Amino acid sequence: MKNKVKFRLQLRFVLIALAAVVVLLSIIVSFTIARSYRQMTVKADKIIKQITVNPDSDEVSDARYFVVTYNVGNKSFECDLSKCSLITREKAVAYAKEIIAEKTDKGYKADFRYIVRRKTDGITIIFLSRSVALDSYKNNSVSLVVIALIGTAVAGVMLAVFSGLVVSPLVRSREKQKRFITNAGHQLKTPLTVIKADAQMLECELGENEWLSDIVAEVEHMTDMTDKLVYLAKTEEREDAVRSEFSLSDAVSEEVKRFESISGTSGKKLVCEITENLKYNGDEKAIREMTSALLDNAFKYGTNGKEIKLALTKTGAFVRLSVENFAENVNPSIAEKFTERFYRFESNEKTQGFGIGLSLVKAVAEAHGGNVEIRLPQKNLFKITVTLK
Repeated sequence: MKNKVKFRLQLRFVLIALAAVVVLLSIIVSFTIARSYRQMTVKADKIIKQITVNPDSDEVSDARYFVVTYNVGNKSFECDLSKCSLITREKAVAYAKEIIAEKTDKGYKADFRYIVRRKTDGITIIFLSRSVALDSYKNNSVSLVVIALIGTAVAGVMLAVFSGLVVSPLVRSREKQKRFITNAGHQLKTPLTVIKADAQMLECELGENEWLSDIVAEVEHMTDMTDKLVYLAKTEEREDAVRSEFSLSDAVSEEVKRFESISGTSGKKLVCEITENLKYNGDEKAIREMTSALLDNAFKYGTNGKEIKLALTKTGAFVRLSVENFAENVNPSIAEKFTERFYRFESNEKTQGFGIGLSLVKAVAEAHGGNVEIRLPQKNLFKITVTLK
């Protein structure tokens, strides 16, 4: 069990760290490629500008370029190919026609950078050969991507090797915490039982007494909390998960019946939609505890006079158990905190609870390869959906 927990933590650490590495390298590679492209383009535009201003300058002397002029009056094309022997007149005119049709002022066409000069009597397009620069840019870009991929792979291997050193203290701390909860729970049971028995004996001798009744009630309250904590710790450890096929529909229906009397006295109507003859392979006891915790939460915090809806359905390979109820003043931004241990929606003394119920729901769902989703479909409507594989 400890090895499984360690493996999951290592895998999560490696994936998160690797994702960060991928994002960082992607930003660096993208910035470098974009910067290289911009430098290449700025240099090409500078040379084209020199061609129009001073074609005899040293900066232009080694450049290969050609010029195509379109006469608006007679709709003819004139080509100056004296500085570029690699292009034919037909190809040059074809490029010019495409650029005029695209209505662009600058860009790349094949291996040429072009700039368009528009006048009232015609259009002049200057093409500068950038085949060497483009090849260098493409090769450098490919090299950067390959280096980034190799770096990602190396980082992945290193993270996998050293992740054990990172997560081991966390695993040990988690195991000590669970062991403490389990041991403390077992150690508390005996004194709690003795206190309850002594209080009941005194009550038999002295008669009904308010103080003794309070002691018995609080002992029962602490015993219930201790049992739930121990069960939660064991569920998170997956120690007592006995998987077998059982009727999920019957199990949920039986747990619902336990709350029918509460429904009658609390003024909260319980409405159920349970798919019949639904089989499931899992820990039946844990599933029952989860269903009970969901309903208990709905009845504790649901608005009086409003319906509580439970639905059990199957979609493909997944089973979904959802419970929804109305609850006032629910803040959607803190909905994700409801599954944290000891977190309670209301710190109200009139509402009895430990803040363990939904954390137990989450633990059972994860033990069955599922998840818990908490959302508010509309204002003050609180819905919890458990998805099981």
